[in-house]
Amino acid sequence: MRNNPYPDEPNRVPPTDVLPQRERMADLPPRAVPAPLPASTQETVQEVENAETRQEEARTVRYAIGKLNDFLQWFLVVLEVTLVIRFFLKLIGALQTNLFVGFLYSLTDIAMFPFATIVNPLKISQAQEFEWSTLIAMLIYWLIFWAVRRFLSILISSPEEPTS
Repeated sequence: MRNNPYPDEPNRVPPTDVLPQRERMADLPPRAVPAPLPASTQETVQEVENAETRQEEARTVRYAIGKLNDFLQWFLVVLEVTLVIRFFLKLIGALQTNLFVGFLYSLTDIAMFPFATIVNPLKISQAQEFEWSTLIAMLIYWLIFWAVRRFLSILISSPEEPTS
């Protein structure tokens, strides 16, 4: 038999239903039922509960809007990074027949659709081009997301606390 380094483990204590009657814990006295409160006190308690409920709902809404704000920031970073990669791949003349490059161009074409015909790309060589429309798209998307995130942060901040 092994030596138990923890002799006081709870699994060594026998269950209470097998203990003799004298070792069982005495029954607890019945709980005292509180006396009914006066009507004015009940109204005050109800008002406090209503205020706590409203505060909890406000915290929940602030949390949800804060999470939305975080998601928008994450989405903007992903969008901007993919557009930067697209810009540099176009600048160095990456071949669209490559699987990664073709996928990235197809993915970013969706975001580039409104800006595709703003300015014609500047041809550096036959395969290389400086895409002004990608830079414009990056700037416009950043401004839109900044404005939406700023609005959300103003929405969840109280008048006395500054927004970041």
